Order: sequence, then C-alpha cells, then structure tokens
Amino acid sequence: MKKIHSVIFTLIVCVTLFSCKDDFIEQQPIGSFPESIISTPDGIKKALTGAYAPLNGASNLATGPGQFLFGSIRGGEANRGSGNGVQPQMSEIQRFSVNSSNSSVLIFITHFSDAIARTNMVLKNLPLVEGLADADKTQVEAEARFLRAHYHFMMKRVFKNIPWLDEASVDDPRVPNTDESGNFVDVWPNIAADFKFAAENLPPTQSIAGRPNSWAAKALLAKTYLYMGNEGDDANYTLAKTLFDDVITNGVTYKGEKYALAANYHDNFNSQKENGPESVYSVQHEVNDGSENNRANASMDILYIGSQNPSGPAMGRGYAYFNPSQWFVNHFRVDATGLPIFDDAARNAAFIKNDDGIESSAAFTPDAGLVDPRLDWSVGRRGIPFLDYGNMPGKAWIRDQAYAGPYISKKFFTLKSRDGIDTAPGRSENNLNIAIIRFADVLLMAAEVDARLGNTEQARIYVNQIRNRMATNTTNPENWVLNADGTPAANYKIALYPVGSPQFASPAKALEAIFFERTLELGLEGHRGYDAIRFGAEDGTTDTKELNGYLTYESTLRGFVSGATYSRDPDALIPLSQKAIENSFKDGKLTLTQNPGY
Repeated sequence: MKKIHSVIFTLIVCVTLFSCKDDFIEQQPIGSFPESIISTPDGIKKALTGAYAPLNGASNLATGPGQFLFGSIRGGEANRGSGNGVQPQMSEIQRFSVNSSNSSVLIFITHFSDAIARTNMVLKNLPLVEGLADADKTQVEAEARFLRAHYHFMMKRVFKNIPWLDEASVDDPRVPNTDESGNFVDVWPNIAADFKFAAENLPPTQSIAGRPNSWAAKALLAKTYLYMGNEGDDANYTLAKTLFDDVITNGVTYKGEKYALAANYHDNFNSQKENGPESVYSVQHEVNDGSENNRANASMDILYIGSQNPSGPAMGRGYAYFNPSQWFVNHFRVDATGLPIFDDAARNAAFIKNDDGIESSAAFTPDAGLVDPRLDWSVGRRGIPFLDYGNMPGKAWIRDQAYAGPYISKKFFTLKSRDGIDTAPGRSENNLNIAIIRFADVLLMAAEVDARLGNTEQARIYVNQIRNRMATNTTNPENWVLNADGTPAANYKIALYPVGSPQFASPAKALEAIFFERTLELGLEGHRGYDAIRFGAEDGTTDTKELNGYLTYESTLRGFVSGATYSRDPDALIPLSQKAIENSFKDGKLTLTQNPGY
C-alpha cells in the first residue's frame, strides 16, 4: 500500500475514531499537504490558515463558537428546542443523562481532535521550512500554539481527562490520558504554556481581523489560570489577577483600540459595529465573498436557531433549536430598586409572564413588571420588538411551543432589512462574528478573581461597570429596546450596587452576585454550563444548586425535562466517546481511559 507522508486532521481522526478502509487511507485526503509542500513558506502559511477553519464549528450546536449545546443548554439557559423527538442526543445532554455513545459527544471530540491536528501539522513542519525569516517563524508558531491551546481548552472543559496532543501525535494520535501509574493527566499546564508563549511572542496589534494579538492571548491565559484556580490551586488566582489587571489597564484590540465596553449593549451583536473596543477575540464571519455558496466563511451557529415561519428571524430558514428557558428568563426580574432577586423561590414566584399555549391570533398583554433591560436583547418574547422584524408575535414563530417554550433567542440574528447582504441569498447563515471572549467577560472574570482573593470592593466596582452601561444611555435603541415611538418596550429598571452593599460584604456573597451577573450579561453566549460546574468545583454547591434548580423548575413547564437530575459525580464531566476509546487500541491495550462514573 502506497504510504502518503502527510500530516492531516482527516486521517488522524479516521485512525482515532473510525474504522477506515484501505482505499481511503491510500488516497490523498481533501485538505492535506505533503511535507514537500507544507515545508515551504507559502505552504506553512496556508496550513496555518487551515488551522483557523475549525473555529467556526462546522455547523453544529455542539462545536460552534457560541457553545449553545454544552455551554448554554447544559447550563439551563435554553431548551434544546425544535420539535419533540428531534435530535434526542441533545436532550440527553440537557437532562444530564448523556452516555458514551451520544452522537453529539462524538461530533465534539472529532471536531476538536481535527482542529488540534491541524495546529500540530503546522508546528511539526515549521522547523523544516526554509526561506522564512525567524520573526515570521515565531509569529506562525505563536498563532498555531494559541489555536492549539484554545482547542484543547474547549476539550478540557467538556471532558476534563483528555490527553495532551502535541507535534509528536501527528504520527500516532493514540496518546494516553493517564500517566504510568494510571492517574489521569492534567493538561491545564500545557494549555497555559501555549497561551503564555503566544502572549510573549504575538504582536500587540495585527493587520488582519481574526488573528490573535498578544492581549487576546493574555486574556485567555488569565482565563486558564482562573479555571486552574477553580480546580484547587489558589496560587493561580494571583497569576490571573496580574494578567487581568494588565489587560484591563493596557489591553488593545487587534487594530490598536483600547479595550472598553461598547457604547451600547447590542453593538456586540450588530454586524455593522463588530470588532469594536469590546472584542478581545472573536471568530470572524463573512458572506457573499465568492466562496462556495457564498457562505463557506459564514456563521453556522445561526443555521440551527431561528424560527421556521417565513415572517420570523432569518425568514423561517432556521432549524428552530435553542429556545430560552423560562427559568433563564425569570433571572431578569428585578426588585423595586432595580437589583437582581437572588432567592430562587421569590424570583420564580414573580416569574415573567409569557404566552405559552396562547395562539398568536389571541389577545396577549406582555409582562408589566420590572425587568433588567438586557432581557430583550437576549430573548425574543411576545409583544416586544425583535430587531426590525416588528413585534415578536409569539407562538407563530415557534416550531413547537409545547416542546420548546414560548421564547426565541435573539443575540445572533442580523437585520431583516439586510437579508441577502448580511446573509447569503436565500440562507440563514450570516456574517455576524461570534465572541470567544469579550471585554465584559474579562471584567467579570477579574471581578471573580478579586472576590476570591478577598478584594470584594474591587469586585463590586467591576460588576457596576458592567451594569452602568445599561443604566445609562437609555434612549439609544441599541442599548434599551424601544418601541417605534421611542418609549421603552418594557418596564426596564437597573441599578448599581451601592457602597457597603450586603451583596459584597463577603467573598461568598460577592461571588453569588458575579455568577448572577454573568448570567444576565453573557446569557445564551455559551458560558453558563461551564460557569456552574467550575464554581461548583470551588465551593461544592453552586453547580448542584443551580442546575437542579433549573431542572426542578423547568420540569413543571416542559415535560421532557421531568425526572432529570444533576449529580456532580459523574455529570460534571461528559463521557469520552466510546468509539474514540475503542480506536485508541495500541500495543495490546486501550490508551484512553473513560471518565469516572461512565
């Protein structure tokens, strides 16, 4: 059999995860590069460009940069949506009943193994390249290691016990996730080392959007240290604080603009205002660029959400998944002062009124109570303007309201008036960038680190900085959702935490406020499931309280959630795909060990 001496992600995943036929292995797979080609200045740069491609997630709720499935649905922010009986493996993840044969798990591990292999292809062949200046080689290495760290980070959060796949793994990816004593290896230090190299060797600005600069690498290195601290090594909190302080004080975007919160909340989800001061690192998307179907570089996450009604978002071309949960919506109820209601029972008792079970042709009056204004940029709900589509009509926009609930997600849609401009003609995929990390996230992680180190006053200041954006500029239709006559679309109220607030009287209370604020500010952006689990790893209660609280409440509304429960052991981890384990066989034994409890 002819041996092709190429290093490509397709072949690696074939070897690792699937049984491949000889005729497939004998072929030059699409996207592969023989070493004679990749080991040239032009070849290595093209290979690096190929390593960026997996960032957009390959059209799947599990792998997209928005992390809708493992981040938001698993965190209680949204129901799987669509219709009853569709994609049942996603419901398993929502219900915390996932097993090692789950196809979304296989898709996830396949995708990010592919992505890591692409970066290692670059790093393995880079030393062989002649005619490339040393500075350019360093730049290529720094970008590849940034991407490798990011892809491992995504895997680490989901599975925890993963192997570290470096340049040597391109020849044989069957790398064990345990050491010689049988203990699981910890790849956090490897991820941190890659981000650190990127932070020290990337330039502070870039000429191309989507290429990370040194500040993006520092922010993600700080995030890595934060996660490491959550898992038990408190010294990492000090490392994270130093970096967060530097990023907040001195950090700039890829084009040199100082990091800051965007003037208006919706600027972060407006395709005409992206790559602004709040963008620390975002996956770049574009449409109508001459690529295949004019959408090869589009945001694919949006394909899965939206309505299936031609009058609805994306003109009914979406698959109607990812419907916000009532439990999540209730978080936006505020007390008389404009602050959150932290008591679950009190908050749910004051639930935000919905039109569940009410036909769009029937009368309905939207909730008149006090709500945080971020609600209506996150969630489409009946009677409230939905971008330039007019008022959301309720059930008519929901594929299966009895199953998915009465809401539709809102953050990731472009304007109806720009259909065919911000979308590919006749398609739902659009050009809206998806943030891997934005400055509001940095501020809230910095607040968390300060709270964990006992600096609760600084934590309060950071949280108020986030809230102040919504408390001011209230007449701008990109900050508060307004009716056509310029009046607020709902009874909005938001306040700052005053000096001496009891909510910041102790680290534990401050962390409660910060976790809640992350839900309000970053809701449906793929963080909450990961946040709940890492907070729980630190304090022993947050994940159990929050996730079971969601399941208990939502099960009263959505029958498919009934009976579901969360237990840290084993549900904090997702099982490795059984197919991956079976195909890790080497020298008479399996090199991958399944996560405990599966």
